[in-house]
Amino acid sequence: MTLLAFIGMSLAWSFSWFAMKLQVDSFIAPEISLFYRFFAVAILMLILCLITKTRLKPFRSEWKYFVFIALTNFCLNFIIGYHTTKYIPSGMIAVIFSLSIITSEIFKALFDGKTIEKKIILSSFFGFLGLLFFIFPNLKFQKESQIFDVVFGISLAILMMIVFSFGNYLVEKNKRQNHTPLFTSITFASSLSSIYLLLINFIFGNKFVMDFSLKYVGSLLYQIFFASIVAFLCFYYLIQKIGAVKASYTALIYPTIALIISSFFENFEFTIMGCAGLALILLALALEFMPKKFIKIF
Repeated sequence: MTLLAFIGMSLAWSFSWFAMKLQVDSFIAPEISLFYRFFAVAILMLILCLITKTRLKPFRSEWKYFVFIALTNFCLNFIIGYHTTKYIPSGMIAVIFSLSIITSEIFKALFDGKTIEKKIILSSFFGFLGLLFFIFPNLKFQKESQIFDVVFGISLAILMMIVFSFGNYLVEKNKRQNHTPLFTSITFASSLSSIYLLLINFIFGNKFVMDFSLKYVGSLLYQIFFASIVAFLCFYYLIQKIGAVKASYTALIYPTIALIISSFFENFEFTIMGCAGLALILLALALEFMPKKFIKIF
């Protein structure tokens, strides 16, 4: 079951970045698209909970976690991500986002009062170096007028990664303390995020309209069923079974697939330096899962 969850999440998130780009290309505000997405997820998960007779009422001790889990994992990181696709290719966002495995480790060490391990320092170094190699060709070959947009997009992608990592830390901590059922976690978080998104849209004055084009509807359905329900069920299942850090092992797979998709549909170009940067990033992620005896060679 763990292997199936790993494969399911890897494939679901590999294509979700391009689906995100397709939705942003619509005339509908990204925050409206996100509301449609997570409101639908909340309804479907509620039905699933009723069918399976899974607990729906949250414990008092769970509220403090899910208020922030919904805000980070289901709301803010996606708002940032959707807007990021306006500035850089979706595959590039996926690569930067994959470094959330390292920031998840850092949050865990900082908030749990643990010493930051040597492997985290090593993986952070290789990850940062790889990121510089990866983004440099995009800065070098862009027109001067576009460099600011690329830098801004990269900054947004990094912020998205940090917000998501903090949410992952809260998911794992809540599981340790409250043992929240998997279906309950997704239902509760998606419901709260729908409320957040509703308020945000009213504040921004966004209109609740619908784009009935095949491109928009198809990408929205993909985001609801695969990138949200399937991916988050698989991801939260992995967090509960093997922890937030190991659950992020999918980060070794989906960025590469997302880049290939970007090369076909968004004219993303693989350069020698960019490939070297991607290799360093994958090395940084791989270091997270190496036994300590292998880390000692460094």
